[in-house]
Amino acid sequence: MPRTCCLDGPGLRERLIRLLYPEKCVFCGVLLHDSVRISACEPCLASLPRHGKGFERIPRVPWIDGMFAPFTYEDSIERAIHAMKFFGKPKVARTLACLMWEEMMKYPLIPDFDLIVPVPMHWRKRMSRGYNQSERIGQALGEIMDIPVKNALAKTRHTKPQSLSSREERLINLKNSVRVTDPEVVSGLSILLVDDVVTTGATLGTCAQALRGAGASWVFAAVIAIA
Repeated sequence: MPRTCCLDGPGLRERLIRLLYPEKCVFCGVLLHDSVRISACEPCLASLPRHGKGFERIPRVPWIDGMFAPFTYEDSIERAIHAMKFFGKPKVARTLACLMWEEMMKYPLIPDFDLIVPVPMHWRKRMSRGYNQSERIGQALGEIMDIPVKNALAKTRHTKPQSLSSREERLINLKNSVRVTDPEVVSGLSILLVDDVVTTGATLGTCAQALRGAGASWVFAAVIAIA
């Protein structure tokens, strides 16, 4: 697993595009130099609400072997995630994935992963939003870490927004709502399950349980922020 800078600088094509559409900080909107590697200004990077922990066991999510959350869900991180999810800015996912990896590199003990699996989104919701933000984060993280990414999970039914429910309601809401599309894809592998935010852990737990049931050896999770 590479432990280098997460993204190279922009290529010629990207820099030409940036002449027409200047790069902006995803947190404050300030214009950035066309050679920046991450779409974030130095003051915002310095003030991000860091969680300050490596991979940790989460007792309320028994199916997860360890979870990494580089930031807490507040201030600039919350605003950036909202922009990515609700205001049509999927490109924010790449910057957030890069920041996740750079925070992850601060800790010496990183599990070995065979496969990255994004938390799934029901097709109706995906059609409405136009993309699955967890998939965008996972794809960027896979590129950075040089690990394959597979949409190995599918949402089998549409569920009401988790943010409106208690943990008990979430667990009932999610029951039998996720399946593994092809058990052979995950069997015997160490999986990194990727999502944007964790609150109660019900979604991650449901996905991890499905992966375990399909034969995954280990299931770890990585989210941008913990609420």
